[in-house]
Amino acid sequence: MTDFNPELDLYIERHIKAKPETVWRCWTDPKLFAEWFAPKPVKITDIEYEFRPGGKANLTMTLPDGTVMPLEGCVLEVEPARRLVTTDALGSGYRPRGEPFLTAIIEFEPKDGGTLYKATALHSSEEIRKRHEEMGFQDGWGTTLRQLDELATSLT
Repeated sequence: MTDFNPELDLYIERHIKAKPETVWRCWTDPKLFAEWFAPKPVKITDIEYEFRPGGKANLTMTLPDGTVMPLEGCVLEVEPARRLVTTDALGSGYRPRGEPFLTAIIEFEPKDGGTLYKATALHSSEEIRKRHEEMGFQDGWGTTLRQLDELATSLT
């Protein structure tokens, strides 16, 4: 893991009852991914993840008020069922994009028959980190982790 900088980064971890391979399946199967990735009732569609360095990390979020938020990014690192790193600073093929919001580091550690799921959001400035925190990082990402835990546990 990269060095955590509290002025720039946000972090959350949870124990998920399912094994890392099952949690990874929830990331890599678009149908499953759509079920947990955003707090309900936000809808996730147009999922295009290519789990290889330089691959797409794209999706569309539709908020309850009808706001459509296309998200586009790039996969930087992949270790199946162990680690996934993505960023919106780059598009697929490492193509530079506009102003970045975050780089996400997701780690899956086998623990107590399940998975210690660690998520770190790296930001380029204190202002962007603060904006992400004020958007509800802990609550939003915490909700998605509860949804992920419920889904992954139901698959075992």
